[in-house]
Amino acid sequence: MTGATARTASKIMPLLFFLASCLGQERGGTPFGNGRTLIGGVFSRAHASGSLEYWGVCNFKEPYPDYPKLRALPNQEGSPVELLRATFSVDPEMKVSQDADGKIRMIEADVPSDLLDVKIHHLRFSAKYHGPAMAINDDILQSPEVVAFRKEHNLGPKSYWGPVKAFPSEAFANLKPIVSGDLYDVTVRQALDYVLRTFPGFWLYENCKSTEGGRDVYFSFFENEPSASLPQN
Repeated sequence: MTGATARTASKIMPLLFFLASCLGQERGGTPFGNGRTLIGGVFSRAHASGSLEYWGVCNFKEPYPDYPKLRALPNQEGSPVELLRATFSVDPEMKVSQDADGKIRMIEADVPSDLLDVKIHHLRFSAKYHGPAMAINDDILQSPEVVAFRKEHNLGPKSYWGPVKAFPSEAFANLKPIVSGDLYDVTVRQALDYVLRTFPGFWLYENCKSTEGGRDVYFSFFENEPSASLPQN
């Protein structure tokens, strides 16, 4: 074993042990950093785009979303779909498929799609802020149809029922692209896919059981990294 290989293996082993321990949890719970490495690496290397729909934990104390159960792979041989299916093999509900246009879908079979199916009559991307997060949070999720649906069906958190109060630093990064344009009679899913045209990567649709017995729904976005590589054994 070379020095470089040994160093890589030493970094991967704690991740393997952690992921193995996740098997005892009900749903989700994989930390953001591990999900970013295992899933994001596949997308970035393949220059692919798509979506991830799943049940998670939604720990309010954490700044980033948790991921579904994942499995670290001993090697990265195979197509992106094959690699992702192997990575999600510890999650029996997860199905990985590829659309005709190349988008990769990672969807747990029991995740409600009601909010993604909401139709927006007219969506105008304001082009006020940079990056994908504000295009999603300030434009798509603040459309009247989406806000009304969340209120009617009590889809928390309630902070999403009003104007955006928190702005990520990328919103003011002048070198970052801006999503712009008008869409008519599109679903939330189609609107999220539109963001992928400007920012290749994948959007996240995370559902969680709320403390009040209902459901919380979070959206997030992972941009492909320009020179990403998966860890090698």
